[in-house]
Amino acid sequence: MAKEYDWASFPKVGMYDYTPEEVAYWPMQAVHPKWRISEKVSIQCALSGGGARITPAQNPTHPGANLDNISDAAKEVLELKKGPTVTHFDHDLYSLRTRDGKEMLPGDSYTYVVKPLVEKYGWDKLCTHINCLRGDLRQQMLPVVTGLCELTYTHPRASEAWLKTTIPILQENNVRAEITIHVNSEIEMAERILIRTGLMPNPNLWILLFGLPCKGPRWHFEYIPNAKAMCQVLVNAVDRIREIDPDAFITIIAGGRPSRYFVTLAMLMGLHIRVGMEDTVFQYPHRETPCRNNAEEVKWAIEMAAMLGREVMTPAEFRQAVGLKPRSGFNPDGTK
Repeated sequence: MAKEYDWASFPKVGMYDYTPEEVAYWPMQAVHPKWRISEKVSIQCALSGGGARITPAQNPTHPGANLDNISDAAKEVLELKKGPTVTHFDHDLYSLRTRDGKEMLPGDSYTYVVKPLVEKYGWDKLCTHINCLRGDLRQQMLPVVTGLCELTYTHPRASEAWLKTTIPILQENNVRAEITIHVNSEIEMAERILIRTGLMPNPNLWILLFGLPCKGPRWHFEYIPNAKAMCQVLVNAVDRIREIDPDAFITIIAGGRPSRYFVTLAMLMGLHIRVGMEDTVFQYPHRETPCRNNAEEVKWAIEMAAMLGREVMTPAEFRQAVGLKPRSGFNPDGTK
């Protein structure tokens, strides 16, 4: 038996009785919600050294010939009216000497360079990221236990014994470690070895160094031969990270040929970036134009961020965002 309806109770509308908004030539654009992109962007500056093994032989303006050159490069960056969020120090083995030829161990070299910078510019201007991977354990951890280091790296491909030794020391000294990724397989290693075991609970800091030439069986990098590959590689990596760490704080490095294009794409995607002369010789993927100095790369990144509607984080804002203790003043150990 057919169901009875009170047809008079229904509104008197026809199939084509549109509202004014429905028949407008274009809908109001506010029907599409705003994208979830942070207004603030962390911009790190990596001065020299690192996995790219760039030397002054590849780029004559590269500062990595000695520790005093690196210190001068840092001063150029920190003298900027608006500087980077984080300044990264990585003293490669060939640069562990002063301009007058005095040689140093890795950990001691950071005391030589970073301590005077903190005393001059203070923690309001300087948030320190230090490569604590070189030398014996004491030299690796010297910047950590003396208070000079706020951020460092860890590698999921490192030995589990080393990870289980160093990560608790970092945590005890309120130092955050970025999980460094060179190829996507390391994302799985990070989940299995660092996150699933509870060694580094989420949310984590991640940093991606892609696009460098491969350097042998232990040093693999994602291959980025063109712009399409760049987009595919980055979207894929970020998706894999978000699957295991939904609130990850992800930083993308301007490395190799992708250089400035890669970090521009990262900022478009709402990610954070690192620029500087550590990981790339080039300003652009389609030119041989070399980077001239770190300060210029920082200024370019800040200007590009502004053109994309994003503002560079201050060191204080970054510390708050990633759970580092506040710092101010000029004491190298971070105390007031």
